[in-house]
Amino acid sequence: MSAQPDNNAARIRTSKSAPGNDAANSDTPLELWSEALQNAMVGLTHFKSATVLSETDSTQNIAATSAFGCVVATGRQRAGRGRLGNHWTDTGHQGLAATFVVQTQSPDRLAMAAAVATATTLRFVVQHDVAARIGVKWPNDIVVARGDGAPQKLAGILIESKGDRALIGIGINILQSNFENELTNRAVSLLQLGQECDRLEVLLQLTRNLDHYLSASNRVIEEVYETLDRTAGLRMKFLTPQGVVEGVVLRCDPAIGLMVQTPTGVQNLPSATTRVQP
Repeated sequence: MSAQPDNNAARIRTSKSAPGNDAANSDTPLELWSEALQNAMVGLTHFKSATVLSETDSTQNIAATSAFGCVVATGRQRAGRGRLGNHWTDTGHQGLAATFVVQTQSPDRLAMAAAVATATTLRFVVQHDVAARIGVKWPNDIVVARGDGAPQKLAGILIESKGDRALIGIGINILQSNFENELTNRAVSLLQLGQECDRLEVLLQLTRNLDHYLSASNRVIEEVYETLDRTAGLRMKFLTPQGVVEGVVLRCDPAIGLMVQTPTGVQNLPSATTRVQP
């Protein structure tokens, strides 16, 4: 299987111009999303049905009772949740939130496949100079480097298991013109990067890419992840059920999680139970 999905079907509009007030006006109306998403699923392996909501508290909640292969998407998520109890909200119809219902796999494999799919989607929809700055910050953030090198969050991923199914939740900042309070320097949208993108087209490309990487081998996922990794080589501290682990991040493995070189040897930290210590 190739390392990269076929992107020929994408029709995403991008612009180098500064963010404008009419970006939302070029966004495909929400009532057209369901049919377009259903059509885009023809020939895919993992996704067969679509549920599109104008707004909801959380796509994860809706997806929890949805069938395998369902993609639940919304134009506004009022009470989205992140890893380990974190919460966030979309103040308007400016972002994209979607949950993909699949057969359960290794949590680390799912997290890496989702990260690779999201990052490659975002790299595809932006101009080349911006694409080169987009990467993955373990365990669940897609970031873009500012001029000073500091990462700003473009997207986040949440993996939840419900019996024999896994819910892959992905939230992407697309049309926001600004972020308030503590998010001002931590988050950024495609619009703020000068990229005016249609949220539906981002969703369609994301669905194709995720379908591709869910079927890819661990080796392919790991190879692409390494080109996007913004954590490898850093000395970091992690909170685990066994206590604090400090060391240099070596790499992320789809089968065993984050590999960290510590004074006592290499430790493998699963993403499901590990968090970064600030």
